Amino acid sequence: MPRPGYVTITRPNSDAATYLGSIALGHAVSYMRSRGIYVDDLAADRATRDSVLRSLSTFDSIYFTGVGHGNNTTFTGQNQQPVFWKCNCDELRGRVVFLLSCLTGAELGPDIVSKGGLSFIGYKEEFVWVQERVVDPLTDSIAKAFFEPVMEIHYRLADGYTAGDAYRASIDRWNYWIDYWSRQSDPVASTIVMFLMHDRDAQVLYGDSSARIATPAALTIVPWAITAVTMTMMPIIIPISVAGFEEMAKSPSPK
Repeated sequence: MPRPGYVTITRPNSDAATYLGSIALGHAVSYMRSRGIYVDDLAADRATRDSVLRSLSTFDSIYFTGVGHGNNTTFTGQNQQPVFWKCNCDELRGRVVFLLSCLTGAELGPDIVSKGGLSFIGYKEEFVWVQERVVDPLTDSIAKAFFEPVMEIHYRLADGYTAGDAYRASIDRWNYWIDYWSRQSDPVASTIVMFLMHDRDAQVLYGDSSARIATPAALTIVPWAITAVTMTMMPIIIPISVAGFEEMAKSPSPK
């Protein structure tokens, strides 16, 4: 039986989108560890199917999460190597799963739950965000509006709240930033609001909304487009999807 207080997270960084997403999820790793949770952090070249399966077998983590490219049926790791796919996700039985990945909430998420996964949070459409600079998204003046709702899921689960609590707290944070940007005079505000609403409405929860990864008492408490004339002056819009990877691969890697 999966062990409360143990987490396996996968953080590939082999392209621009996963590079930035991996940096953001580093905050989740730090926070969960600060709450007394053991985290097996499969970063960079360790973000592979073999490493994930070994981690789940070794630690029997109650929570599997990560960033990665995806489609309706498949979640990938470093260099887009498939990690889990529809009809091949039995290893997630009994676990809470959250995937920061495009489209995996459409078919893969329901399949995980149908095969015994406790609960699944993810996105049934592309996850898209807007960012001004290639920096930690949580320090970017625009991107933080997209990543704070994501972090809210990790933080609430680490604090012993249920999957349903975490999902609702995330939606509340989406709504906060939608309201904030709706009141701004910035010329890109309407675009930001449009994408915030898109991501909020694409976020789904399946399975047991009362599932937890830890109990409070136990704690110590736009498809694949970069629209940029220069990376320092113009916003970039990056979804976590497979489509268009070839075009992205031709672009210089962020330093």
